[in-house]
Amino acid sequence: MSGLTAPAAWTAKTKRTLDAVRAAMAGNTERTFTAHWTEDAVRDQLLELVGSKCWYCETLILRADVNVDHFRPKSKVLDVPGHQGYWWLAYEVSNYRVACKHCNSGGARFNGVPEGLAKGTQFPLLAGTRARHPRDDLSLEQPLLLDPARRGDPDLLGFDTAGHARRSNAPYSQAETDIGLCRADETIRILALNDSQIIKQRSHLMQEVGVLARLGDAPGVQQLIDAKVGPQAQWSSAAAAALALQRACNRPFAAPAKPATTPGGTPVIDPARSKVDLQDLLEHLDPDDLEAGITLTGRHDKKVHHATLNSEGQIEVLGRPWRTPTTAARAATGSNKIDGWEFWRLTIAGMEQTLADFRAKHFPPIAPA
Repeated sequence: MSGLTAPAAWTAKTKRTLDAVRAAMAGNTERTFTAHWTEDAVRDQLLELVGSKCWYCETLILRADVNVDHFRPKSKVLDVPGHQGYWWLAYEVSNYRVACKHCNSGGARFNGVPEGLAKGTQFPLLAGTRARHPRDDLSLEQPLLLDPARRGDPDLLGFDTAGHARRSNAPYSQAETDIGLCRADETIRILALNDSQIIKQRSHLMQEVGVLARLGDAPGVQQLIDAKVGPQAQWSSAAAAALALQRACNRPFAAPAKPATTPGGTPVIDPARSKVDLQDLLEHLDPDDLEAGITLTGRHDKKVHHATLNSEGQIEVLGRPWRTPTTAARAATGSNKIDGWEFWRLTIAGMEQTLADFRAKHFPPIAPA
């Protein structure tokens, strides 16, 4: 993105439009954003980076309109009352991301049911101070959504062999720990990165790459692999993950490292992970109950929602697995403002309790020094 430059004529035209927007705001009249971002002068530069594919879900955009998304929304920000949008970035090329219709404005489905609100005007913050004026420092914002154009963000996404997008093995950041949210899970939910068709196609692609990788040095094999993992290929990140997995399987076996333990022999609980997901708390649940699936319930707007906690620490909601309680609760209710630890309840030995109560019992808060 740093190498992109807007043509002088396009820049002059957008300045006039932005001046009109500024004048409308000063006069308290309706603003009009002319869609200069759809013009070839800029869009073609974006498409040259990784081809005609969505930067969010990596689906090829064929025989359909290529949407240019504003990463920071230009006219308003969902769930942020009074925010007039990042209007001053409406014509900043660095704020543009190529997006398919589903990621930009919705329409993705899971088992026939509409899924997610899509990116649209959503721009939640994980932490930091939200910018509201051109003079504000954007670097003080910590976006919740993963940014495909920001170094390090794509590395937080991983893929399982069934084709599901999930969080990679990267540790949670301090900001994620502080509010109990996983950036990858929330991005997957909002952009519907695990809609039914993508899961099936990703899984098939990963199987293909695995088979090709096992063929070794057969003539033409590497060329076929390169075509699937190259940056312009559809779902290339999933293909690259499958290739890395197969190559890891081909390495000589090495004994796995023993899990870290305290002097008393108890596995060390990761304070960060224990505040975001359930992985480290599974040992306190009955293995047989987990194998069968532990029922979770939650109530929102006078409706009771049901989910199942499985043996991998995933919360299954409407047929979809989530690794974090809050994202699972938001997927169930459609609300962006629910704390899943307080929302979900489970019953142990006849006693109903929230996941927050369960966590506090086995992972009590550390008293300040």
